[in-house]
Amino acid sequence: MKAIKAVRAKFKVNDLWESPALHILLTREDNVIVARCLDFTVASHGNDEREAINAITGAVKEYTLSALENNVINAIFDPTHGRYWRMFNELEAKQVNTQLKRSLKKSVSAILQNESTRSTIEISHA
Repeated sequence: MKAIKAVRAKFKVNDLWESPALHILLTREDNVIVARCLDFTVASHGNDEREAINAITGAVKEYTLSALENNVINAIFDPTHGRYWRMFNELEAKQVNTQLKRSLKKSVSAILQNESTRSTIEISHA
C-alpha cells in the first residue's frame, strides 16, 4: 500500500445537507486506488483517483443516509485506525509544504522588491 494523496472534502446530499470537511486518504493497492473516509471508516476504490473519489462519495452518501434511516446518527462518527490517520497527516503536511514552496518561489522577487511587505503582513485563519 502506498499513500498518494490526502484530501479534505465536503459531501452534500442534494441541497439539504453538507458535511464539514472530511478526511479522505487515497492509496494505491493492487493496481487500484483506494479512497478511505477516515472519519467514518468507509472505503471504496476505482481504477484512478477520479473513480475512487466518485466511489467514496457514493459510499459516504449511503453511509450517512443509512445512519439517518436507522436512527443511529449519534454513532456515525467512527474514526478509522490510527495508522491511516498518521499516513493522512504526513501526506497532507508534505502537500502543504510543497504548495508553500511553490507559491513562495513564484512570488519571492515581487515580495522582496515591495518595501511595504516588511511592515504589513496579514494573516487569515482557514
